[in-house]
Amino acid sequence: MVRMKKWALASAVAAALALPATALATTAGYFQLGYSTKSDGMAGASAALPQDAMSQASNPAGIAFVGNRLDVGVAGFWPFRHYTVTGAPTPDAIASNDSAISTNGDGDMYLAPGSYGSSTNFFLVPHIGYTQSLTRNNFVGIAVYGNGGMDTNYHSPAASATTGAGGPYGGGQTGVNLAQLFIQFTYARRFLRHDSVGLSLLVARQTFSAYGLSGFAPFSTNPLALSNRGDSVSDGVGFKIGGQFRVMPGLDLGVAYSPRMTMSRFKSYAGLFAGGGRFDIPANGVIGLAFKPMAGQVLAFDFQRIYYGDVPSIANAGPAAPDSDDCSATTGCNFTVNDADALGAPGGWGFGWQDISVYKLGYQLALMRGTQVRLGFAYNTQPVQPSQVLFNILAPGVIQRHVTVGFTTRVAHHQNVSVAAMYGLPQSVTGPNPLGTGDGPQTIKISMHEYQLEAQWGWKF
Repeated sequence: MVRMKKWALASAVAAALALPATALATTAGYFQLGYSTKSDGMAGASAALPQDAMSQASNPAGIAFVGNRLDVGVAGFWPFRHYTVTGAPTPDAIASNDSAISTNGDGDMYLAPGSYGSSTNFFLVPHIGYTQSLTRNNFVGIAVYGNGGMDTNYHSPAASATTGAGGPYGGGQTGVNLAQLFIQFTYARRFLRHDSVGLSLLVARQTFSAYGLSGFAPFSTNPLALSNRGDSVSDGVGFKIGGQFRVMPGLDLGVAYSPRMTMSRFKSYAGLFAGGGRFDIPANGVIGLAFKPMAGQVLAFDFQRIYYGDVPSIANAGPAAPDSDDCSATTGCNFTVNDADALGAPGGWGFGWQDISVYKLGYQLALMRGTQVRLGFAYNTQPVQPSQVLFNILAPGVIQRHVTVGFTTRVAHHQNVSVAAMYGLPQSVTGPNPLGTGDGPQTIKISMHEYQLEAQWGWKF
């Protein structure tokens, strides 16, 4: 048994070092609803209901109640992102620029009318977690997972004789790829019988690339660090604290909080993100309840708050109609490096995302020994406002409702397999193109729906 435990620990550490950063689209903004297959079957409602080694990702205190475990899983994720532009500029204005973006000499910037979709629609999202008791009341764990991200790829949204074959902003293929990897080291201590506290060290790595954004060079403090610079890496360290408590028989309470994680700058994109390429990870907190009305049944509810508004590159308002002082009929719009709104400046343009609240409700029923079925529903407030649609073509994280199902069944002694499926209901946000006003208004609608199918193997030893 000792050799088996050492093998399990070695496997978890090796996997932590080997897993690539995970490229995702968006769920609750760009956070995942849950971090394990069991949790995802209940729409992520797990702050007060630890069931496997991945529970530490939601609440570090939970590992005090899951035993010695190794859990390994992977999800297939299918996000579908689209945008639709209505309100055509004059054909001559588009043709003169020979791309999906046109200028009329007065600083206006128009997108080619029509409906277009991102061609990158499938991702594999792995996770692995390990927990081990040190003594009767002291526990440690490690977990590896992707938190979220943005990956869009618009190849040829305007492939016609009059509009060329560029991305939404011109300059050819357009998109961004934000990939995030988290390695979490956790310690938890149990006191009394049903209460615990936990603390996690979070080590994060982000990889980012952007292409097809050269049309915004006049609006950047550093046009040479704006687009088509390949992959750029950002690292950071943070922490998460949590607690789990028995309120009364049959009712447990879980709470957890992680403050904003300061990340190193994306130096290759210092002319894109506010603050010279800084893209921090927002603070987030959760409070959850797990109610067990009778044996074999659990009703879980989580309330999560994600503070996107504290991160300038995410929260700063995006493009707005240029000031008249910044434009002329001969040179177009020219922002200087001192402009507070310029891309890359401390107060420069961002995605305009707001703080969001996430409500997760899950139900679990034990059918027989070793088999449970799960249902879940999650709703979150909208991070993207209608005035911010132009930049959010790149990151249309607009979905607000998710439905989930899942089950776990025992396959061997102390081993089980879990499966979960998720559907993100279609959602859209419609607003104006703020840089296309001189020759008449233009409207942009961004939309998204998504699917996920996930499996996990668990071993309790």
